[in-house]
Amino acid sequence: MTDLPSDTRIRGLSRFLFLATGGLMLVLPLISWGVWFVPSLFGLLDRGYPVPANGLGGGGLDWFIWPLRIGAAGISSIALAVTLYGLFGLRALFRSCAAGGYFTAEAVGGFRQFALASLVNAIWAPFAHTLLGVYLSVANPNVPNAVEISLGSQHFQAIGLAMLFFLVAHILAEGRKRHEELEYIL
Repeated sequence: MTDLPSDTRIRGLSRFLFLATGGLMLVLPLISWGVWFVPSLFGLLDRGYPVPANGLGGGGLDWFIWPLRIGAAGISSIALAVTLYGLFGLRALFRSCAAGGYFTAEAVGGFRQFALASLVNAIWAPFAHTLLGVYLSVANPNVPNAVEISLGSQHFQAIGLAMLFFLVAHILAEGRKRHEELEYIL
């Protein structure tokens, strides 16, 4: 049986996305941790990077010693770990689609994993922003201690999109279950 042209394109795109997701999974930790371990390399101060509660403001980074950098990287690593968990699921989806299994247990489970990670990250983002702001402003002697709570439309959009992913994942799982029941009957 030969593949349809659209099937060939979907498989090719899935192979590309599988590789691109793998590359992203390798680069993402380097960037996430590099921002805190080598802030001058990423222009954290030069470009006006929006650090919560102006936690890096007030002059140089002499006070930003390694233990503080490790703590900031640790706070950022929570969202990074959840993101990588979701990307592992997305990679499973792309691997399954590249093999032609669009509605296999691996594909549907991978999308569900991505949807769950998206929802958790969307809910965690405002808390992470506040926690990082408190951590940096308390540690920085050049700025007053501050609590910055940020909950804006971008957070609600992220939560709404994640809930949409979650709904689609459950619809795909239900569709897969009904398809298996139909195959069993036939």
